[in-house]
Amino acid sequence: MREQEQETPSAPTFGGLVRTFREQRGWSQQRLADHWGFTREYVSQIERGKRKLYSEQSVLRLAEILEIPLERLQEVGKYVPHQARVAGQLAEADDVLIQALLEPARVTVRLAWLVWYLNADQGVVEDVFDVACRIERVAAQREGRLRMAALQLLAYANEMMGNVAFDRLRFPAAHGYFQEMHDLGKELNDPDIIALAMIHQGDVARRRGRYDDAVGHLEAAEPFARGGCLPIRGLRWQTLARSHYDFGNKPEFSRSIDSALAIAAQLPGHHEVGNNEFTYEDVCFEQALGLALFGEAHKAIEIYEHPEHRTAVRPLRDRGSFTILRAQAYAYAGEIEEGVRLAIEGVALARSYDSPRHVSRVQRMHDRLDAASTSDRAALRDLRDALRAR
Repeated sequence: MREQEQETPSAPTFGGLVRTFREQRGWSQQRLADHWGFTREYVSQIERGKRKLYSEQSVLRLAEILEIPLERLQEVGKYVPHQARVAGQLAEADDVLIQALLEPARVTVRLAWLVWYLNADQGVVEDVFDVACRIERVAAQREGRLRMAALQLLAYANEMMGNVAFDRLRFPAAHGYFQEMHDLGKELNDPDIIALAMIHQGDVARRRGRYDDAVGHLEAAEPFARGGCLPIRGLRWQTLARSHYDFGNKPEFSRSIDSALAIAAQLPGHHEVGNNEFTYEDVCFEQALGLALFGEAHKAIEIYEHPEHRTAVRPLRDRGSFTILRAQAYAYAGEIEEGVRLAIEGVALARSYDSPRHVSRVQRMHDRLDAASTSDRAALRDLRDALRAR
């Protein structure tokens, strides 16, 4: 029985493992020290746990002398199998590759969005397209973490290209980019990317006049948004509110905008969502536009004319959007002359940063006013001339 116990030693520590296998061979500590090339005292300290052996080369040399199986070394944490060691080395290599290959691309995508947003430089869109193509090649050739990081960056590059196409009223192209973003999100199992892509698709459907399709996309995005970050949950409610006021559903507009405002109030200041922004001010402006369209334009004017909104410093694109929003509120409140003045100013700004989408907002305002018999026809003629001018 005692011999059987010696054949299957159980050692909870590395030192105990060394002592067990040394004693199995009938060796003294001095004999092991002679074979190993260290002192007897050093062997004694190892066995008693007073000294630690960190070098894997030394551990394996000692195991070879005593014929300790590698799996027994692994049990006490003194051996990393070759496969695991290689996997660790590859993971470290992937980290280096991710940094070297993707960080410049990530910076390019983010800077390209800012440059395009600020001055409508179409050259940067072509740059992002080229970067996206290179990322896609990297993703196709790699596996593991590097591929996942490349796919995530590719998703946000597609988002930017979709946003640019949407701004230029190229709706089928925009939908295609957002669908690619959605597919990449599913492959990554990333709820933020999936939800954001579906929100964009819903907004494209809204702008194309497809209310049921828009609401369908936005409702389907709910479980993904619920599993994602707070700003994306808020953006979904904000986009739902936009769809509801565009199609005259006031109760659902009120419910959606209240939910968006509640989420925005929880966020400190400015929050980026992919290549977009979700801020309390933006949601307030969304609420104001809905109120204006539902016959409460004077409440909308109060929001726009609040001192903190009027005095805020904005980039050119944001200034153009804000001017057009104010134009709509004044015009729908019956102050046609002021509304038209602001609208003409907004059209000029939108053309300076080349946004057909913002110009189209003014066109829709004109068409709505033109259908009303009480509108100021002379002022509308001025607005019509501004819209027709190039």
